[in-house]
Order: sequence, then structure tokens, then C-alpha cells
Amino acid sequence: MVNRSFILLAFILLALPYAFATPIFEKSDEVMHFAFVRHLANGGGLPVQSMASREAPWAQEGSQPPLYYAAAAAVVRLFNTRDFDLQRLPNATPLYDPYAPGNKNVLIITPEKRPFAYRDSTLAAMVLRLLGILIGSITVWLTFGLAYTLTRDSRLAAVAMALTAFNPMFLNVNTAVSNDGLLIALATAALYVLARAVALGVTLRRAALFGTLVGLASLTKISGALLLPLAGAMLIAPRQVSPSALPLARLKLIVAVISPWLLIAAWWYARNLALYGDLTGTTMMAAIAHPRSISLLEALAEFQGLRLSYLAVFGHFNVPADGVVYQAFDIFLLMCLVGLVLYVARRRHSAGITHWIGLGAVAAHALLTYAALVRWTMMTPASQGRLLFPAIAGLSTLMAVGLFELARVRADIGQRTIAPLARLPAVACGAFCALALISPFRYIAPAYEPPWVAELPGDMLPARQRLGPFAEVIGYSMRPDVVYPGDRVRVSVIMRARRATPGNYSLVVSLLGRDNQQLARFETFTGGGLIPSSGWRSGEMWRDTVDLVVPKDAIAPTTLRVQFALYNRGSGDIATSYDEHGKPGSPLFEGATLLPSARHYEQASAPLANLGDVASLLAVQYAPTAVAGRPLTVTLIWLSRGATPKPHTTFLHLVDEHGVLRAQQDAPPLNGQFPTTRWHFGVIFDDPYTLQLPTDLRPGHYHLFAGLYDAVELIRMPAFDPDGKRLPDGRIYLGEVRITKPAD
Repeated sequence: MVNRSFILLAFILLALPYAFATPIFEKSDEVMHFAFVRHLANGGGLPVQSMASREAPWAQEGSQPPLYYAAAAAVVRLFNTRDFDLQRLPNATPLYDPYAPGNKNVLIITPEKRPFAYRDSTLAAMVLRLLGILIGSITVWLTFGLAYTLTRDSRLAAVAMALTAFNPMFLNVNTAVSNDGLLIALATAALYVLARAVALGVTLRRAALFGTLVGLASLTKISGALLLPLAGAMLIAPRQVSPSALPLARLKLIVAVISPWLLIAAWWYARNLALYGDLTGTTMMAAIAHPRSISLLEALAEFQGLRLSYLAVFGHFNVPADGVVYQAFDIFLLMCLVGLVLYVARRRHSAGITHWIGLGAVAAHALLTYAALVRWTMMTPASQGRLLFPAIAGLSTLMAVGLFELARVRADIGQRTIAPLARLPAVACGAFCALALISPFRYIAPAYEPPWVAELPGDMLPARQRLGPFAEVIGYSMRPDVVYPGDRVRVSVIMRARRATPGNYSLVVSLLGRDNQQLARFETFTGGGLIPSSGWRSGEMWRDTVDLVVPKDAIAPTTLRVQFALYNRGSGDIATSYDEHGKPGSPLFEGATLLPSARHYEQASAPLANLGDVASLLAVQYAPTAVAGRPLTVTLIWLSRGATPKPHTTFLHLVDEHGVLRAQQDAPPLNGQFPTTRWHFGVIFDDPYTLQLPTDLRPGHYHLFAGLYDAVELIRMPAFDPDGKRLPDGRIYLGEVRITKPAD
């Protein structure tokens, strides 16, 4: 088993890519944390929070206790941060859905936010990120001490240390401008002191040190105060005093813990009570953030996101790892839990009381942290695994205990006794290390790489649309090919810049349905939010991809179309669009086929006719009496069975008693919005046509016929009656209509 110095060195080396992979201010709430630090560095006092603080650059983070921010301000004071307002300009449409394409960045990514181009505010932020690695090193080192103190097993302690050091999310958090890293280190130190006090003997000095660390943690983040109740572990730990002296000894112990806490942190909570009528100030903090009120069961239902983000959900909680990573993590957690249960069952009588008090304390801290997080989640969306990290050293220790217990399992196979899980702890550490190594390069950095292209990809259809003098659309795609109401469609477009825009324009992608009704719309800075139009250079090409949801009440069937535009939200200016022929107008590009949700139907009666494997004409609707010179609406009710290789056109004929054609209407089905090349099995739809009756039609009885013909070769599709008999000329008889004269 590797020693702890090697693990610590590995943590530092692994942390460096996490510091550089995410653009500055693109880690969770990082820009608000830095704004608070900068405010103190510039001589501002502690913010007094109100609903107006929503507009302040620090927003809800101004409600945080000040220890980290005051310490970080001493560093930031060394830098010129006058460009901070420029560096925090927002992205037009940031997306917080981990599985949405693009727009992972909440802010515009300026060149100064990328590696080795840092300056002024971004350089100050990078220095704080690097200092965070040193703070994280304290947590990693003390995790070993905590685990060893609790178990007296150096190999197990090394595994607990590795499970902390190689957790990708822990690496990500400790390389962010945030008070989380300092809180985690202080909480781990407090747990370590507590464990040593329980294991080696409770003294006033250790109690005072614990109280001091808890005070510092409480002045770093509200959740640091959750450590205070753990002092009870020292009260129940065995003491070398007489029974009569025990009450006084416990009282001294309480004073030793509480006194430094009061000296360090009490003023902050008294301030909250005076300003907000709330000791913690969390009510005001939640109101400034994103207030909500959900039930306990609803908060517990968000455990999945909490679990996944304990391991690896980066950026603003919107850059995920591969699904298989989370599946493997679930199996790992289950194995740890099973092993932990086996450990308790095996050692429930043999282990000493101090052993169980120590393990119980770290378990209690983890449960308190989770309970507080659930309560906070009921007030505002906050189901993020990083908020459990004040307990990460204890959790890693409990996981390591479970792993080592499973590694002790023996099985008799024939004449041999083997330990099938003997290498489980080493395998788990190796897997965590491998994930930690690849995450910055596989998940984080690619999420912020502009989607440049050199040519039109083979999976895109060519298109031509010019958007003012600024850019042109040269290709697009829509996937999947067939969708239903409520489904999501993914639209991709290739654009080429002609010149930069004055100010930043948004690319507007509109999804259109039947009769060009707008079904969905999305605005985005180009390049998935990473290539603002004010920085375009002539000839650059990129791919934009957006997801759009088809409304559940969208009319189907039809062909979905997509439309592109450039829009300046600030000025309201819309770039003039030109089609491929240079004529003004916004072209529509055809995409997926939208089919009804109910895909299959039972046929109530025999159809009027069948057209091979393509369709059946189920019925027809029209008024039995019409007036000469006025339109007659005829609705054909089709049951499609399959697509045709080439488009077909519907013909509708009105003939007199002599068979002479007196009126006709030819058009593709649904006026071209559901061509026969897109037909699918089992779709029933109404297909209306308008037959303009001549003014000189004599009153009398006329006959209606319909059918389909090849729009290119003008050959009619064979039609058959319900008995399978072929109909002459591919004409389907629809019925009789009586024509009358117009009323005088």
C-alpha cells in the first residue's frame, strides 16, 4: 500500500489540471464568491443583505460568514481588479441541464479567463484557486490521521485518504474561489482532534482546540456550526476521574469547548439575529437566491443529483461524467454499505467503547450535514454533493472500513480458501485515481472548447442563408428523423462569420410545425455561448446545437421546419435575412417528421380504397350540396401504411354525368406538409382540399374522384376496392354532390 506522502503529492499534481481546465468564474457560484472577496479587498464592509442584494455582484453569497473572504481579500488586494465588471458579463442563455448541449458557461468566456492568459481579476482568482490546493492538502493529510485514529489500521487509513484525495469533485471544489475548501479543512481538523480526544483521553486542552476549530469553521460557513453538538462524544467518553468529580469535569469540558467558539464566532450569529431576526441568516440568503418551499419527501427525492454530484458533476452543476461512471459509483457505494454492516455485526462485541464513540461521531456528523442540506434544499435548490464535503473525511473512513471488511470475506472452493475481494480497496483507489486523472480532459475542458469546424460535416444538409452583413448559414440538421408531441429534437447549424457585430447578437432558432406555427424557440450566443458575435472574424466556422421540445398539443402529422435569425436583445435589432437567391426573407429548412402520439388505430369499417402498401382511403367528408362559383371543401381521411420513394400528389376531380372533367384540385398531402415520402405505418390524418367550382356549372348531380400520382413522372398510383379489385385509372370514387345555382 502506498504511503500518505505519495497520496498527498498525487493530490497536488491531480489538482493542478482542475485549477486550469475550467475558465475563471465558471465553477459553481465562483463569480459571486470572488465579488465578496473583492468587495472586502476594496475596503467595503460586510454587506447588509436585503432583497436588493439580488442585484449585487455577490448576491446571496454576501450572507456567508466572513473568515474565508477576509483571508482571501488580503491576497486579492495585491492585484488590480478594475476589470471585474467586464469579466462577469453574462452569457445570454446559460443552461443548467447537465445533458443539454452547449451553454455550460454562465458568463462570457473572455481570453483572459483561459489558461496562461490570466491578468488582473482573473489572475487574482487563479492565485486563490492555487492556494485552495494547499488548503485541500490539509484535508487530505488529516483524513489519514482521522482514519488511523479511529481504526489503528494504516492501510485502511491510506485508502480513506485516497478516497478523499482522488474524488474528482473534491479536487474541483478545492480549486475554486469558494469558502468550501477552508470549511472542509477546518471540519476535518475538528473531527481529527475529537477522534484523538476520544481515543487517547479527553483533556481541557483538546476540548479547547476542538472548540477553536469549530469556531473557525462556524465563521467560515454556517454548516461549520454542525460540529458543535459532536462535543457530546467527549462528554460520554470514558474519563479517569472519580464518579463524584465527573459532573464538574464535564462542566469544565463544556466551558472549554464553548468559550473559544463564543469568542470567535458568536458575534457573527448575534449580528444575523439583530439584522434579520435569524441566527443563521439563511432565511434571507434563500430569499435572495432562488427561494422555494417543498416538502421533505420532495427534497429527499433529489437524492440522485446529490449522489452523482458527490463524485463528478462539474461547472455550474451542468457538466456531467459518463453514465457508466455513476453506475460504477452506485455499485461501489452499495458494496461499502454492505461491508460496513458486516463490520458492525462482526465487531459489535469485540471493539471497545471508544472505538464506537469515535466512529459514531463521524457518522453523526455526516448525518447532521445531510439533514441540514435537506433542510436547505427545502428552501432553495441545493442538492449538490459538494455540500456534504465537510464530512468527506469521515465518509471516506466509513467507506474504507466497508471495503476492508469485504476484502476479508473468504470462500471455500474445492480444497482452496480464497478471498475474492481481497484487492477491492486497491482497485477502488485505482479507479478513483483514474477518474480523477481523466476528468479535466474528458469532461471539463471540452465543455468550454468553442465548437469550431473546418468544413461542413457529412451528417449535415447544405443550406444557404445570409444574416445581414455578419454571417451565413451553410448547413443544418435535425435529429431524430421521426418525433412525437412531447419529444425533444436536436437542431444543429453550421455558421460562417463574415464580420463582427456591433454588440453581441443572439442566434435565434425557431421550430415550426403545421401551417408554420411556432412550436419552440431558443436564443443563444453563438458557438454554444462560447463565440460571442462581437468577436467574430471573417471566415470562421462553428457548429451550434440546441435542444427544442415539441409541445404535447402540437398538431400532427406534419413536417417540422427550422428557422434561423440573428437578434440583438439590447437594441432589438434583427439582422436582415436573405435566402439562397439573395432575396430578403427567412427561409424555412425542413427537418423531422412529427407523427401523432397514438401511432396505431383499429379500423372500424372497410376503407373506400387501398393504394397498395402506401395507404388506405378510409373516408371522405364534404357537403352533399354545393353552389356553383363557390369553393367546395373535400376532406380525405387517410391511413398511411408506408412511404413512397418519390413524392406523390393528390388529385381531386369533379366530373359530370358524361364523365367530363368540370373542376379539379391537385396538391401534395396536407399541402406539402406531410408528403408521401414521409408517411409511416398506422397514421390516420385528415387531408382537406378546396375545389373551386366554376360559375357556369349547371345545376345537377356530379361525381367526385380522388387518387395519387407520381409528381415527377405523372403516373397514377394503382388503387383497389376493398375486395382487391383494381379501380380504373387509379381513380377512387368518393360520392355524389348536387350543384345548385347561386341565390339571387
